[in-house]
Amino acid sequence: MYSKERVYNELHQTVNMTQAEFRAWLLTDLAPITVANYPDAPSMDKSKKLLRIMGKDVNELSSADCQFIQVIMHRINYLKRIKSKETHRKLDWENSLRNMGYDIKKEVRPTKKALEY
Repeated sequence: MYSKERVYNELHQTVNMTQAEFRAWLLTDLAPITVANYPDAPSMDKSKKLLRIMGKDVNELSSADCQFIQVIMHRINYLKRIKSKETHRKLDWENSLRNMGYDIKKEVRPTKKALEY
């Protein structure tokens, strides 16, 4: 079996968009176009379901929610591994990840070391 707390924490560690950022993304014109253009993009229904789940408290999660979260996390990890080699599909690949709450451009980048005086 699984622990709701573990699944909840893994979800919030896997996705790097806040609920507000994710909602704003789903309202853009690009989100539904990505579903049509990229075969691995989740449907808008799945994206909206993930948005609702992200807003829930850990105690409100059902077992179906936990299973859905695990599917989404596996899909995010899969998409991150299979980065599109075709340059014309790179934007659809990035947007497909955004449709699951993960913005590739928000990945942690090494910070420049501050100059010491």
